[in-house]
Amino acid sequence: MNFYLNNSLTPSIRRKSFDLIEKTVSNIKLKGHKVIFLGISGGPASGTTKISNYFNTRIERSQIIKELSFFKPDIKQPNIKKEDEYLINDNNNIYTQKRRKYLIDICFPDSFDYDKFYETLKKLSEGQKTKIEFFDEEKCEYVPDKDIIVDPIKTPVIIVEGYYLFKDKRLVEMLNLKIYKDAEDDVRLSRLIEKEEKYLNKDKEAYKMFFEIYAKYFKISFKENINPYKTVASLQLPDYKTLNENNEIEEDETLEFLIKNLTYFTKRKN
Repeated sequence: MNFYLNNSLTPSIRRKSFDLIEKTVSNIKLKGHKVIFLGISGGPASGTTKISNYFNTRIERSQIIKELSFFKPDIKQPNIKKEDEYLINDNNNIYTQKRRKYLIDICFPDSFDYDKFYETLKKLSEGQKTKIEFFDEEKCEYVPDKDIIVDPIKTPVIIVEGYYLFKDKRLVEMLNLKIYKDAEDDVRLSRLIEKEEKYLNKDKEAYKMFFEIYAKYFKISFKENINPYKTVASLQLPDYKTLNENNEIEEDETLEFLIKNLTYFTKRKN
């Protein structure tokens, strides 16, 4: 069952969304599961990180695991068109090759080690402590000093965030609750530009390359690898409902009910 959280949500539909959340959490308790996996997906710059951080802040004993922790930075991406190789190889000193390669690579699901991702979640579901590597988006590289050990006994709510979560059937089966963060294309592009500005440094050629990467890779990847799988989600969150004028998360009955149930689950684990 899938619910789209918006201003027109009727009381009866909202009640059904409450029932879904309550039944899901209750079933997990009855089955004696050690953790709850809350999956959060959406397109680049749709607000998945903001939602993940919101849940992580509101739910005690929770931990975020990002798809980026399974990124393969050294991959030679075979799906890059030969005529587009200049987007990586061009010697622009302002917009670095490393940054451009990273942006193109993340547009392909096979740039992430989903076998390792699945095995990691499986270990956590069995109550095993697991090392999670930290990938720095700004440096476009792993930073071992920031790696963490996730202990599912201490943090039984695991928030799993990533673009392609709902495309992988194994992860879909493991995720107990699934949220899709929606946002209009022009909104996401605006945020991506804002995010990239510090790397572009007002250089015309840099901006030209960025817009080419967006048009040829980001847009197509979203259309083919992300958006079609939003129907997997139990709850879809549109931008206009979940963010206020200050770009902060708005409180909502359904979100609050979800937080309440997940918090109750963590207390039962004490």
